Amino acid sequence: MSLSSLLKLAFPKEFIREIIRLLPNQPLSRRVRWDLFSRPDYAYGVYQASLQAAALGIMRISAIEFGVAGGNGLVALESIAEEIAAATGVQVDTYGFDSGYGMPAPVDYRDLPYVWQQGFFQMDVDALRKRLRKSTLVLGDFTETVPGFIANYRPAPIGFISFDADYYSSTVTTFGLLEADHAFFLPRVLCYFDDMIGGDLELHSPYAGELLAIEEFNAAHRWMKIAKIHGLMHKRPVTAWWNDELFAHHRFDHPLYNRHVHPEKDWQMRLR
Repeated sequence: MSLSSLLKLAFPKEFIREIIRLLPNQPLSRRVRWDLFSRPDYAYGVYQASLQAAALGIMRISAIEFGVAGGNGLVALESIAEEIAAATGVQVDTYGFDSGYGMPAPVDYRDLPYVWQQGFFQMDVDALRKRLRKSTLVLGDFTETVPGFIANYRPAPIGFISFDADYYSSTVTTFGLLEADHAFFLPRVLCYFDDMIGGDLELHSPYAGELLAIEEFNAAHRWMKIAKIHGLMHKRPVTAWWNDELFAHHRFDHPLYNRHVHPEKDWQMRLR
């Protein structure tokens, strides 16, 4: 029996993770696999997007956060992107969208006003700008900033998006970005949705919030879908709540969608 098998029998996976965390010079792939980043959801999404991009010969991508709030997530995204770029050779440009003044007023019940209200999650813009090294802050109402983003910034193909706009109405507005030309996206975009679980009083359902926005998007698009990454939790050595909030935005008619991304793998199953 191998050492790894013995460790699995002797110690819970969380304990093994803490041992790995203490070991120096761990490769990026292992740190992503064992959730050793402050934002493991972001690390997984950006890493997988970078691997996909490299397999397609794309050496620069974009990662976007919708809903920056105080800025901790964007600061983490920037740091993660830099580390992944150093390891994979795929450069990652990071963008953060936010009003800059907190949440607007909810529109109706679909925005779950029993959870979120106007003015939540305000930003100290100057303080955040001082913390950021390379990220681009896109400030203003989503209805104004999302439609012009592609024309104004000409981003590298988008490979990862964090949707943390909270409201149904705001999430629907951010989905407008997905209507842009295929040239600005990887064929499969890793997507993290922050507002699907929450505390026990939130009681998320497919009839409001992000879940409703996704359902309506899928119903309205034949060649584009947003789908949960099936079985992700079973592929992780340590399971976590974010495993249920990672999705992929599939662009089925993207010119690179059918490009094989495992050329180095031996797919034969020879008789032994």
